[in-house]
Amino acid sequence: MIYIKKCFSLYLLLIVAFSCSQPKDDHIRILFIGNSYTYYNSTPELVKAFIQERFPDQVVETQLISGGGMTLADHWKNESTVEAIRTGKWDYVVLQEQSKLGMGVMIDSEMYFGQTERFFEHARKFDTEITKADAKTVFLMTWSVRDKPNEQAILTHAYTAIAKELEAMVAPVGLVWDKVRKVPKIDLYADDGGHPSPTGSYLTAVTLYATLMIDNPKGLSGTISGNRLSSSGDPSLNKELLIDISSEEAQLIQEANWDVVKAMQTSSSYLDFEQPEPSYTIPVLSKGESIELNNIVGKWYGTGTYGSEYVGQIMEVKDEGDKPEVSLSFYSPHVQDEIRIDSAIIKGDQLILTLYDSLRSRNAILQMSLNNGKMEGILASSGNFQMYKHLYFSKASVHNEIDLSALALLMESFQSNIAKEGHTKAALKHYEQYSNLIGESYKPEEFYLNAIGYNFLRGEKVNDALNAFELAMTYYPESINTYDSYAEALIVAERKDEALAVYKKAYELAKKIGYENLDYIETNLNKLKNNIAVDIEGEAIPPPPPPH
Repeated sequence: MIYIKKCFSLYLLLIVAFSCSQPKDDHIRILFIGNSYTYYNSTPELVKAFIQERFPDQVVETQLISGGGMTLADHWKNESTVEAIRTGKWDYVVLQEQSKLGMGVMIDSEMYFGQTERFFEHARKFDTEITKADAKTVFLMTWSVRDKPNEQAILTHAYTAIAKELEAMVAPVGLVWDKVRKVPKIDLYADDGGHPSPTGSYLTAVTLYATLMIDNPKGLSGTISGNRLSSSGDPSLNKELLIDISSEEAQLIQEANWDVVKAMQTSSSYLDFEQPEPSYTIPVLSKGESIELNNIVGKWYGTGTYGSEYVGQIMEVKDEGDKPEVSLSFYSPHVQDEIRIDSAIIKGDQLILTLYDSLRSRNAILQMSLNNGKMEGILASSGNFQMYKHLYFSKASVHNEIDLSALALLMESFQSNIAKEGHTKAALKHYEQYSNLIGESYKPEEFYLNAIGYNFLRGEKVNDALNAFELAMTYYPESINTYDSYAEALIVAERKDEALAVYKKAYELAKKIGYENLDYIETNLNKLKNNIAVDIEGEAIPPPPPPH
């Protein structure tokens, strides 16, 4: 999907491109600003390794400023990021926007690309600072997710359009990715179908190398060691193996890469891509009956698309002096999430609620209509992405064979039992009762408990994290990961002796089952024994998915 017109003055253009892109001396300094698409598999370290492999006399310095899901707008709010540009004496600053261009549109469970204004606004702001610092702006064109290859056209247009406006460079990772993804034996994606696998990060780094150095990457090694980078860009103390792919895969990626990079650098119209039409339609609330307060007073039960974990929601409407007072809660098997209602008004055929979801720090407007004793609503919210969710209500408490009224009582009992019996005992009883309610055995997944535990740790809710990890150990006693996570939380809680005891159990179990990462457990055990700080690996574990 590369549209290339006939090249002209090829030799002259290569000379100009080469002279503009080379560093000012035998040092080359590169600042990367992005998120997980850049820090996965330590992409900046891979770029550094390639440059040093091909140009051994070149001193290469890199820095990564990143965070999970961060947009360029998020980075711009961080004064230290702008200061790093101003004071770093960089040759290049590589900008990578969030995977949906910083302003996606989520409709029910589907995420679409939204408008590019926010991306372009902050790209311009960063480019101004980068130019003032006598550096060159480089846009890292990202790739479409595995299941939506057609969306590459949106990314390609956005990155090339802003690069053309600013006379900036583009590392056409997405275009190379689009070419290589068709090769059956090469998997560029991590398990989630969006983030890069080690091979995907290799492709990304090769494209950056070829773009920055104007050099054919053919022959570069497929085995690379370096300092592993954390999600915030901090390097590990020691070097380790980062990438190890076959020479056949490396050569295929290098050849595909140079075909695209060379074409973009030598074509007179390499930045001319048509803007695709939007692939979505904003939902509109259906026309309803005129709403009278006395017709909607009471409890309403239903389901919707607000969150994948939720099995239903309950809304209660009360008459408070001819004005509606509304409460709204969403229920998962684990928790009741109550939404704050800031205002509720009836306007013609709509009940309109102004909401605040403290769990996700999102404001929203919920508009509802009434038809034949049932209510339908569209919840709209803006932020880093626009969100539209459908909610459906009726007076019947049973939806999808779950009695939501009984579930609400179950949640009240769960909270009461936590205070009486402790979290783990209360949770075991709760999930047994929930199993009886739905008519089949149920227990929380290990991944969920582990992820929510690390969310609590990041939020400095250490006791909540300990509860989640302890429950995971109880449900999954043969999983080394549950012991490791619980021990890390105990270390954060400064309960070293207990952490040591847990690591001992983990080590004995790891030896018994032949755990592949036995060395890691043994290393942490020895660190604890010798009063050496243990690295907390929680940031590498993704949080539970947002509502979609």
